[in-house]
Amino acid sequence: MRKGEKTKRKLFEAAAQLFGRYDFYDVSVDAIVEAAGVAKGTFYIYFESKDKLIAAFLSDYVSSIDAGYKAHYDSLPPEMASGDMLLSLIAKITDVLVGTIGYHRMKLVYKVQLTEALNMDPVKGYNRKLYQMFTDVLTRGIKRGEFHTKLSVKTMTKHFVMAIRGLSYEWCIRYPDFDLKEEALLHFRILLNGVREVS
Repeated sequence: MRKGEKTKRKLFEAAAQLFGRYDFYDVSVDAIVEAAGVAKGTFYIYFESKDKLIAAFLSDYVSSIDAGYKAHYDSLPPEMASGDMLLSLIAKITDVLVGTIGYHRMKLVYKVQLTEALNMDPVKGYNRKLYQMFTDVLTRGIKRGEFHTKLSVKTMTKHFVMAIRGLSYEWCIRYPDFDLKEEALLHFRILLNGVREVS
């Protein structure tokens, strides 16, 4: 790794550690460069602003989380029913939201999205790997005759994505009196009942 890449990685890792402990907007550039052990001017060689670094951090974090979801999805037995695959994926997502990301970070992500101060496409865009997994399992279920719907797979995927977003938002506003995993599995069973019935 070249010196410039090492320096950028040091800044990124220092910021990631600070973002794990504090609100994005409570972490200053001064704190980041101090933690990285570099001069303040060096920061601006690699990142136009702190907002650009936050956006890069979130993009990297989402990619890492989605890779974990994909590994889980790929580990499921091929003979498993498509509905069960989807519920297993939902269980994994809720475990990650609750146990890895956590309520405080998730709340912060929603806050940042609502301010529109940053490019949040890596988090909210429909080209995420996670959303492709929804598409894959829904397509599989239709091809195998397990799901029956007049809706396109694209429309179904969009609505399933909106469902998990809505549930995670509900968790954030009702915390700690909302069991995300329990409610998500119930909600997705209801959705699945709708596509299992012949229309």
